[in-house]
Amino acid sequence: MAQYKIQVSVRNIIDYILRGGSIESVALSSTRAVDGTRAHQKFQKAQKEDYQVEVKLVHTCQVDQIDFTITGRMDGLFEDEGIVVIDEIKSTGMPLRLIKGNNIMHWAQVKMYGYIYAHQNHLMGVTCRLTYIELEDYNVQHFTSYETIEDLTDFYYEILGRYAKWALSLERFKERCLESIKTLTYPFTTYRKGQKQLMHGVYQTIVEGQKLFARAPTGIGKTIATLYPAIKALGEKKTEKIFYLTAKTIGKEVANQTLSLLEEEGMVLKRVTITAKEKICLNEVTKCNKEDCPYALGHYDRVNMAIDAAFEATDCYTREVIESFARLHQVCPYELSLDLALFCEVIVCDYNYVFDPSAKLQRFFVDGSGGYTLLIDEAHNLVDRGRSMYSAVLEKDHILDLRRKVKDLDARLYKYMTRLNQKMLHYKKACEDYEHLRFETKDMPYDIEDDLRAIIYRTEKIFKEHQNWQYMDMLLDFFFTAYDYVKKTELYSEKYVTSYEKKGNNLRIHMYCIDPSDNIRLATNDMKGVVFFSATLLPMAYYMDLLGGNKENYGMMLSSPFDNEKLSLVIDRSISTKYHNRESSIGPIGEHIITIAREKKGNYLVFFPSYKYMEDVLNDLVFTMKIEEEFDLLYQERGLTEAAKEAFIQSFEKPRERSLIAFSVLGGMFSEGIDLVGNRLIGVIIVGVGLPMICYENDLIRAHFGQKGFDYAYVYPGMNKVLQAAGRVIRTVHDKGVVILLDERFASHQYKELFPLEWSHYKTVVKKEDLYAVLDGFWNDENMNKS
Repeated sequence: MAQYKIQVSVRNIIDYILRGGSIESVALSSTRAVDGTRAHQKFQKAQKEDYQVEVKLVHTCQVDQIDFTITGRMDGLFEDEGIVVIDEIKSTGMPLRLIKGNNIMHWAQVKMYGYIYAHQNHLMGVTCRLTYIELEDYNVQHFTSYETIEDLTDFYYEILGRYAKWALSLERFKERCLESIKTLTYPFTTYRKGQKQLMHGVYQTIVEGQKLFARAPTGIGKTIATLYPAIKALGEKKTEKIFYLTAKTIGKEVANQTLSLLEEEGMVLKRVTITAKEKICLNEVTKCNKEDCPYALGHYDRVNMAIDAAFEATDCYTREVIESFARLHQVCPYELSLDLALFCEVIVCDYNYVFDPSAKLQRFFVDGSGGYTLLIDEAHNLVDRGRSMYSAVLEKDHILDLRRKVKDLDARLYKYMTRLNQKMLHYKKACEDYEHLRFETKDMPYDIEDDLRAIIYRTEKIFKEHQNWQYMDMLLDFFFTAYDYVKKTELYSEKYVTSYEKKGNNLRIHMYCIDPSDNIRLATNDMKGVVFFSATLLPMAYYMDLLGGNKENYGMMLSSPFDNEKLSLVIDRSISTKYHNRESSIGPIGEHIITIAREKKGNYLVFFPSYKYMEDVLNDLVFTMKIEEEFDLLYQERGLTEAAKEAFIQSFEKPRERSLIAFSVLGGMFSEGIDLVGNRLIGVIIVGVGLPMICYENDLIRAHFGQKGFDYAYVYPGMNKVLQAAGRVIRTVHDKGVVILLDERFASHQYKELFPLEWSHYKTVVKKEDLYAVLDGFWNDENMNKS
């Protein structure tokens, strides 16, 4: 009796064992499921009545202590002069004349299907046929080979034997992994307030295959409270893999620190952190083809050796580890990280690898089983990220410029771009009938989609013959823009709007996903447990609505573990920051900032709704009130580099003789994802209610959601930015500080009902003297307690 049982597809076996060659930049589009399916179906429908399509195969056998269940699906099955023919269809963007019928992987796939069918039907042999369909015009080319059952048997078991060696390594490690998780204990002696409740909710969510929306305030320890129960569920085979998704680098770092902590407790599992291609690329320029990158050249010839070496050497694949193995074996580090993810239990990555149609990991979320758990950190960010990931933009200027350049390169590509340009010109003229030179419609421009597909197909076809063309980079940029646009059209629904806007001689077409809920739901429905969690998932109903939740899903509102007395929350209603009051508010805002900073020496962050507002107040403080004579100043410049961002944060570490007042922008890089614990930050001042800028896109959101439109477009996103900024003050149980909300609107019922439970002790002031009294009482109370 075999020791292990494995179910695996023919395609996955072949992809791992026989791959070879180099990375090609345009090869990405060959995975277009919709285009390939369309080509397959068109060919299949044109065949004779006895041509069977999509014939499923299942074969069981034992090899090297493994009971294999091999699955597959034949594209076509028919008889030709009494001999069974197994047909494997491949769609391609390459010219058929360049296809020689010598692709080892394609032949291996059809031969393995041939063995299973011949063996199960007691045949002496079958004809294996490869059918290539050219995507641009659906031309077809066949290659055939008659194979005896003896040859097919030898081939089948030789391939399976090679795969079994790797599979045995995986299964033996999996045994160690599961055993370690069974005995894994919680790494702390006590639980924080709300932590055990969250852990139980996460575990039950995975067991039941549900979705959980959890508002988990700072201090609960939500990273360990989500990862630990998910890993326990993994150990009980309730889920196959865990994807920890985050929008920011700091989120990845915290996740990996937590996993390291569990490893110290005896946990054994494989984990990988996926870094964006542009960041991890080892080449001087990120060009993914063998002509420009030595790591792309022959990548698939060497990558299995890199995987084997990494698998034996370590269980933790950080960016640094991946880069070291990529250099050693001269392979692409990004592709290596994706391959390693196949053999990891935990994958830490950005949202887009799961949700973005143009970037999602096909091996998991298109071809995979879906038996995974998603832990979505800082899930409030996924609303705007979702809108961005499911939207696409086209610019007429780019098309017109490229059209001129391809004229002498390829007549058919020039024809397609001319046709596309003419349609863009039609829409540009239509914009002239509208006051603001723009209009929108709920309909998708299908005529443009067809032209883009034609351009994609043609670019693929001519790429190999014209790689050295001087404008090829420009053509490839548009190729990926077109590819992205076409991928988004496949998701178009009534929750989209397409806008057309004339800007000078240019036309901008924006296919805008106003409500990403359906697309997020589609991406998560097949998962084995999805947890959306954030400290600011308020109001819960809003996030459940836009993140694809429903009444059957779970919602959890946890209270803060911190003592309310450590935070002085003040609504200063003496100031109005409404747009028509901006000019008159500049002086009073500056006076209140000075009052707050004078009351207690320390570091303060002041958040403004815009750079312009911040700069106006700062200039008034510096040139009129001479604030630099009394305080140290710091301000967020536009377009900060990573180094400048780090220097800004490090400024809070320095010992000072007087208070530091740092000016920043609400919703920017310093309003979330940074930890300034203890005396590094004792106060946050928030100017305004954070309403996003009134603009065309936000007004489209407002119109789409009707009665609740203003809240969805402006109020809720704005308040989330306020909550995030206010959350910078109290990061641990030892922290103490003040949050001042400078705007009369915070005192209204509309905003107070959005306050979290731990803000129920707020105080309201109506003049500067009241503010001084509240702060004096708060800080003097601290001094009395110390004495």
